[in-house]
Amino acid sequence: MSSMFPGTVSALTRIALAQLPANSQNAPKRPISAVRTQAFHALEAAILVMYRGSHTLDKADVAEEWAQQARGGSKSIVDVDATQANEPDRLQQILWRLASLRHNSGTLSALFSLFARVSSLECASRMPEGCVQVAVETCLAVAGQQPDLASSYLLDLKLRCSEGDSVGARVEAVLEPLLKQFERFVTNGEPRQRSDVLCVISACVRVLGQHRVLPLVSPWWRSQGLPALLTSLSISLPGTSLLISDTQEPLDDVSYVLENYRTTELSHALDQFVQSMADLFTPREMGAQLLSLLFDSSDRQVSVLWMLRKVAGQATLGDLSSICPSAFQYCVDFCGSAPDPDTDASQRAAHELMVLDVVSTLVPLIGPNVAYYMDTLLFPLLQTTMASSPALQAQAHRVLDILAQQTSSTVAHMLHDNVDYIVEGCSRQIRSVALHPHVFSILCGAVQLVGKDILVYMDDVVEDTLDVCERLAYEDDEIVTGALQFLEIVTRTVADEPKMIEESTKGRVEMLDPDPIASAIKAMDDAAASRMLEDLVLTDPMPELPTSIADPKPNKDADIESEDASAPEGNPLAIKICLAIQSFLYTDSSAHQLLALKTVHNSTSALQTTRDLLPLLNEVWPSLVNRLNQRDSHYVTLAACDVIERVCVLGSSWMRKRVKDDLWPHFERILRNTPLQMQRSESVLARRILHTMSKVVEYVTLDEGMAWTVCVLVVRFFGSDVEPELIELLQKMVPVYGDKVWLVLAKLGRVDGVQPNAILDIGVSSNIKPPVGICQMLGL
Repeated sequence: MSSMFPGTVSALTRIALAQLPANSQNAPKRPISAVRTQAFHALEAAILVMYRGSHTLDKADVAEEWAQQARGGSKSIVDVDATQANEPDRLQQILWRLASLRHNSGTLSALFSLFARVSSLECASRMPEGCVQVAVETCLAVAGQQPDLASSYLLDLKLRCSEGDSVGARVEAVLEPLLKQFERFVTNGEPRQRSDVLCVISACVRVLGQHRVLPLVSPWWRSQGLPALLTSLSISLPGTSLLISDTQEPLDDVSYVLENYRTTELSHALDQFVQSMADLFTPREMGAQLLSLLFDSSDRQVSVLWMLRKVAGQATLGDLSSICPSAFQYCVDFCGSAPDPDTDASQRAAHELMVLDVVSTLVPLIGPNVAYYMDTLLFPLLQTTMASSPALQAQAHRVLDILAQQTSSTVAHMLHDNVDYIVEGCSRQIRSVALHPHVFSILCGAVQLVGKDILVYMDDVVEDTLDVCERLAYEDDEIVTGALQFLEIVTRTVADEPKMIEESTKGRVEMLDPDPIASAIKAMDDAAASRMLEDLVLTDPMPELPTSIADPKPNKDADIESEDASAPEGNPLAIKICLAIQSFLYTDSSAHQLLALKTVHNSTSALQTTRDLLPLLNEVWPSLVNRLNQRDSHYVTLAACDVIERVCVLGSSWMRKRVKDDLWPHFERILRNTPLQMQRSESVLARRILHTMSKVVEYVTLDEGMAWTVCVLVVRFFGSDVEPELIELLQKMVPVYGDKVWLVLAKLGRVDGVQPNAILDIGVSSNIKPPVGICQMLGL
């Protein structure tokens, strides 16, 4: 066996590594996992034959000489690319190469069994020291990654260390070089190299025990370990940070910073490492170290917060009583601070997410005493619920939920109990000369979370907000935009708009949901976002109106004075806001125009069954129609069509003359100027207008001459991108204006038994080709 051993081990190693002979003419297929596993078992058996027992090999023995002639010293498996090691096939080099399979799940169990045998008592006493060192380190790396697989091995190793076995010195020999080069490994290494270092160190700490490892690790952790780890967590966002994935965007996903590490292995290794350090030092000591760094290291604050969150998650209030107030105060101060203009948006988002998560971790530790911080927490959290990042919004809502749980309440009830404080504080800010730019975000968050119950406190705030809009209309765009957003949310709450939208499942084209408009406002000045904005404007569902609010087919116009006097009065808050913001429909800011249009829509919906509806429509109609001018932004025109559609549905017969004299001339001009070969923006606008006309025809009786003009004009779009909307319009026209539709289709040769030449010229081109069977589609 001694003579066979070198060749046997080399051959079995090639099979285990799935390596083919370099000079093979007919190279066989790579061995399957089961064959490679058997090669590991054969290697283990061969090593047992050679190194188990008490007999001593002769110095001239082939196996002994071959095993001892390893080169390269006791290099760490973390620091050696074992698959590329250009060394002779000595035993230590072979073990290095086999150690590279520690990340291969298919052969991991067999690999671990082999290396555990090499480092066991029965073999270690006669095995070359370098080989045992490689085996111990590999087993520790696997143990850190797969604790269930290596649990009995770690217990045995820990027992041998406590009994004074030489394995303790070997574990220390593994640990010391890793500690010295820790910074290089975790900041510059590959993900698997980083994972190995973290796993091996955490396993070493558990095996050696606190008494033996603390003198070795404690000075290193304070001077090198913790600073290097924090650096590795924060360098280049996303870059090479341990925490940050290259494929995630912080504005989209909470897990970008909180849990989404670069690889699953690294995630587990990092958690294991932090856990081992937390077990080695008390939470109080760890917390004090982190707190000192939190106030001193502005460039590593996200990393410090991440560590603090991990430590706090495993501690009690007693453990952290000395640092909890300071850490909590830091988070509160940060939430309320203005963003640094020099800070990258992604970094700011990452920082805010981490701060909010630390708050959510500390609040349960503080318990009911968190009420003492409520005055400083509420405003920043309400402001963050209106952040542009969905991830930040979600985190702010989560923190509010946790706060409410500590007070045995819901978020709405908790805020309602503090509504006097919220409203009074915001009202003082609105009236002050140095108006805080985020005061309206706070109010928006409060209104959205509390709902209609907060409206009774809003009269004075709305009045002050309208004064701000008038005073700063041409001076401070950011503040005015925030004020208009607040007014829009108030009117939406009055109208109970979220409920109406939720009940609608028809999926009609309508820009009435608040989120698309908010996205539109945010993207108005961003040319790169224009295509995305078109999709937002055009794909949100349109809420259905109750059929009782309008007679779909009235016979004559109605006057404002004919409105039912028994109908209830409208909400004065909605009326006041709607009338006051009309001036913003004429501004040069598309964002302000969009918000004003949304506010008009909300207000008319709030008044739909009241006696104040028609007077309000009479006031806002000229401003709405004026938004169809070509000089307006494409998105403003689309939004105006949406609101006009709603107004026509609500006004019904009262809108007949206004549709003919005011609305149709604009629509006719746009449709006549739209080419049949449309660009995307032209197609979007034409579809929107045709859809709006479908609703107008359904709810408003058209003048006979106008109905004929509509039929003759719109058929030119047969065969174009907007044909589905055209067919929808004709279907709505057939019940009342079927004779006109029939005559136009007959002239175009789509009515069976009628020759187009038998019909006088009606002004339609003979080149128009409606689809075959169009009459059946329309029910003619």
